[in-house]
Amino acid sequence: MRIRTFTLLMAVALVVAACSPDSASEGSSTTAPVATTSPAPEAVLLSYTLEPGSSFSYEVDMDQSIQMEVEGNPAALAQAEGEEFPESMDLQMVGTTTFIHSVADGPEDGTYEITITGDFSDLEVTGTINGEDVAGNDTMIPEDFTGMEPIEKTIIVDEQGNVITPEDEFGGDIFGDLGGMGGLGMLEDFGAGGSPGQFIGPPLSDEPVTVGDTWTNTFELPMMPGGGEEISTTIVSEVVSSEQREGVEVFVIETTTSTSAIEFDFAEILIGFMTAFVPEGATDEELAEMEALTESLKFAFSVDPTEVDMTTWFDPEAGHAVEAHMINDSHVVMDIAMPDEVSGELVEVLMDMTIGSDVTYRLVDSTGGDA
Repeated sequence: MRIRTFTLLMAVALVVAACSPDSASEGSSTTAPVATTSPAPEAVLLSYTLEPGSSFSYEVDMDQSIQMEVEGNPAALAQAEGEEFPESMDLQMVGTTTFIHSVADGPEDGTYEITITGDFSDLEVTGTINGEDVAGNDTMIPEDFTGMEPIEKTIIVDEQGNVITPEDEFGGDIFGDLGGMGGLGMLEDFGAGGSPGQFIGPPLSDEPVTVGDTWTNTFELPMMPGGGEEISTTIVSEVVSSEQREGVEVFVIETTTSTSAIEFDFAEILIGFMTAFVPEGATDEELAEMEALTESLKFAFSVDPTEVDMTTWFDPEAGHAVEAHMINDSHVVMDIAMPDEVSGELVEVLMDMTIGSDVTYRLVDSTGGDA
């Protein structure tokens, strides 16, 4: 059994940083007086204007750092392509590209399908791997870091920016796509800080707001398909000021997203996969070996509680974000005990990774809808 552990880890690490609420989120709003040198704008009910047939082009700047240390036998994590797994890594990845958000009717009234397309095909990577400078030596850099796979995904949102995920989308091939990770896979749709393929802007209040007003959204997602432990997220937003952008008054909204610690172990799933291929005529010795293996097998991830800080410049008249800036850090640990493919002996690896993301979105173009 061969699993692209490195790619799987990176996928998990980049989508567990943060999220925004779905249609089941609970919201509350408060109003606080703010001392300003000029009168605060009149309170308005904010909503996203999403017309079927319209599209938005966002220029995306991404600056991401990754620090990683591996203890144990990193050779056990070699990819299927034969690349060596590094023992240590300190990299900075920078790139700019354009993402297109195309709007269509959603499955229900008041909902919209947003299809997001774009890619970072050429990232500038600097730093060290195993203590050696990667400058001028692309062969040292794992393929996962030289460029991201093109993103083409569709999410469903309502007019308040709440992401709606049908229950039947929880599930799938656990090693084939992120959707198989249940709630973890869905976090990317809800606004992962490390992923550029997401809806731009915070969930909005269901009451009129002006400068000084705050509102809170909370929600929970199942850790894995079928329920079980849940991931808890709280999103607090505040209109901190208003300013002029190209002659248009926009609200400046600061949002902090806090996500609870995440711990899960794929061992049970792996054990089920392995035992499914035990031959019917297996000897007692072979069965005993399998039992010993399953008792010591481990494929565990843990993610510290995370916070994402986002500032959005929102045009209340046009009904969309003209700019958004997100900063977040996440700390992920992977603890593995698995049999070596060649010798069959159990090998243990402990990986500690910290990821920092600084992503900016700027609206550069928009087109009208069918109406």
